[in-house]
Amino acid sequence: MERLPLVIVGSNKTVLDVVTSVCSSSEKSEIRVFDLEISEALKKYAEEYPQIKLYNRNIEAKDLHDFSLLIIATNDDEYEQYVLSLSRQRNILVCVTGKPQISDFSPVSVIGTSSFKLGISSNDYSPEVTSRLHRIIENSIPNDIDGLIERLKFVQKDPLMNNIDDELKELDRITAEYLDRKQKPKESAAELETLAKVNKAVQRRANIYLGIIGVLVFLGIFSFIIVNFQLWPDIKAFLSEDNHIFYKMLAAGFFAEVVAGSMGMGYGVICTTILLMLNVAPPVVSASIHSAETFTSAAGSISHYKLKNVNMKLVKALAPAAILGAIIGALALTYFGKHYSEIVKPIISCYTFYLGINILRNAFKNKTKNIRKHKSAKKLNVLGFAGGFIDSFAGGGWGPLVTGTLMKDGRTPRYVVGSSTLSKCLLTVTSAVTFVFTIGVQHWNIVLGLLIGGIVTAPFSAMLTAKLPVRKMFIVVGSLVIIMSSVTIFRAIF
Repeated sequence: MERLPLVIVGSNKTVLDVVTSVCSSSEKSEIRVFDLEISEALKKYAEEYPQIKLYNRNIEAKDLHDFSLLIIATNDDEYEQYVLSLSRQRNILVCVTGKPQISDFSPVSVIGTSSFKLGISSNDYSPEVTSRLHRIIENSIPNDIDGLIERLKFVQKDPLMNNIDDELKELDRITAEYLDRKQKPKESAAELETLAKVNKAVQRRANIYLGIIGVLVFLGIFSFIIVNFQLWPDIKAFLSEDNHIFYKMLAAGFFAEVVAGSMGMGYGVICTTILLMLNVAPPVVSASIHSAETFTSAAGSISHYKLKNVNMKLVKALAPAAILGAIIGALALTYFGKHYSEIVKPIISCYTFYLGINILRNAFKNKTKNIRKHKSAKKLNVLGFAGGFIDSFAGGGWGPLVTGTLMKDGRTPRYVVGSSTLSKCLLTVTSAVTFVFTIGVQHWNIVLGLLIGGIVTAPFSAMLTAKLPVRKMFIVVGSLVIIMSSVTIFRAIF
C-alpha cells in the first residue's frame, strides 16, 4: 500500500477509522477520500498527512484513473453497487468494509519486531475490535523472540552442519527447549494456586483453634479475677436473678447460634420466642436481642467485607431505610409494649408463628432455579424499611424477610448474604442505641447470657455447620418455633 495509490469512498464515520488504520500501517500511502460529509476530525487528521487528499463529493468514473486499490466504507447499498460496477470496469481491486465475501483484498494491521512481521486482517471486524486484537497480539509476542530467531538463523547457516537432517534436529531441539521454558511458569503458577488453597484451608482451621484457645484463655483470666477479688457471691446473686434466667439465655444463645450458622437465619426468631415464653416484656426482649446481636453481626460484617462479599450499591439501597425502620419500630415497641403489653405479646407471637411455618416450608421446598428478576432501588428501600421495622419491633425477622426475598429474586447468594449482614449490623446498632435512650439498660443477665452463648458457639459453628443435616434442622426449629409461639398465644388469650 506504500507503493500503490488508494481510493477510499464513504458516507459515514467509518471513513475516518479506515484512513487512520491505513496510515498507522503505511504512513507513505497516497490516499484520496471521496465523502459527501467530510468530518472535522478527518480534516484535522489529513493536515498531518499531506499525501491524503479530500474530495467533498461522490466519486465518478474519471476519479479511478491510475488507481489500483479501492476501499468502500458506506452504508448506502445503491451507492455501493454503483462504485463496485465502476471498479469492475477498470479491474480495480476492491475491499468493502465488513463484507469480506465480496472483497478482493483485506487491509492488515502490521505488528512485530525487528526480526519478523505479522499482519492482522481487519476486514472481518470493526476498527474498534481490530485495534484491540492488535494490542492483545502485540502484547503476546515474547520479549526474547528476536534472540530465538537469531539462534535459529545461526543454525541454518552453520557451516559445521553436515547435512539437512542434523540441521533440522538442532532446530527442533532449540524450539522444544524454548517452548519447555515458556511452559514452566504456567506449571509453577498452578502449584502456587494449589499452595494458596492449602494455606487458606490451614488458616481457616488455625482460626478455629485460635478462637477456642482465646475463649479458654478468657475463661481462665475471668476465673482468676473472680477468685482473687472474691467476686463469686456477687456473681452468684447476679446469675440467680429472675429465676436463673442467665442460664436459660446461655442455652438459648448457644442453640440460636448453632441454628443461625447452619440455616443462615433464625437467631432473632428463636430468642424472641423463648423470651416471650418466659414472660419477658416485649421491649426488653427486642432490646436484649439487639444488644447481644450487635457484637455478632459486627464480626460477621467485617468478615464479609474482607472477603469482598458486600455489594455496596445493595447496602446503600437497604441500610438507610432499614435504620429508619429500626428507629420507628423501637419507638413503637417501647410505647405499645409499655402500655399495651398484653396485646403486643400475642401479636409478636403470631408473627413468630408465621416465621416458624416459613422455616418448615423451607425444609420441603424444591431447589429450583430462580428467574433473575431484580427489584428497583425504590422497592429495595421499601423492603429495607419493612425489614428494619419488623426486626426491631418483633425482635427478629430480617433474615427470613429481606435475605429470603433477595434470594428469591435470583441474586448472587454470596453478595446477598454479605450485603444483608452489613445492613443488619447497622440496623441492629441503631435499634440497640434507640432502646438504651428509651428504656435504659435493663436485664444485663439476659444480654450476657445470649452474648456468651453465641461467642462460645462461634468457634465451633464452622465445624458443626458441615455436619448438621440442614433439612432436619429446618423441621426441628420450625416445629419448636410454632409450638412455643402457640403456647405464648394461648397464655395471652386464656
